[in-house]
Amino acid sequence: MDEENKEQKEVEQPFEDTSIIDTLKKQADEYLKGWQTERANLLNYQRDENERISKILDFSERNMILEILSVVDNFDLLMQNVKPNDNEVLQGAKLIHNQLIAFLAKHNCQPFDSLNQTFDPSRHEAIETIKDESKNNNLIIEEIQKGYKWNDNILRPAKVKVIIN
Repeated sequence: MDEENKEQKEVEQPFEDTSIIDTLKKQADEYLKGWQTERANLLNYQRDENERISKILDFSERNMILEILSVVDNFDLLMQNVKPNDNEVLQGAKLIHNQLIAFLAKHNCQPFDSLNQTFDPSRHEAIETIKDESKNNNLIIEEIQKGYKWNDNILRPAKVKVIIN
């Protein structure tokens, strides 16, 4: 009977050594905090990498569009200087030009108007100034090269002639 009483006392008495439990709880909390910190670090790294990749892609797209704009400019010059009897050449040039303009529009690149606008140094580059008292000061009278916006930012300023009083 002594053995049975002894076993009953052991079962009825609560486990008195809480230092092991406290140590394990502290260790579990440390592991949880470490995991949460590393998870936050991973999410920050992923966000930073996505931003970096997005910037690289934007830069690449911008450079590609700038190169295409030089081709568009050459087609503009061709269409301005083609002889009237070269109708087939003009039609072919217009077709290619329109395809290039559609490509640019697909990539959020749009030309903006400058003619008869007030000169704005953030949108225009003055190539020549002309004195004319009969017209408004800083009025653009000729657009030498079109300006383009890309994603609502000036990609290339328009090259213009401006009236100066």
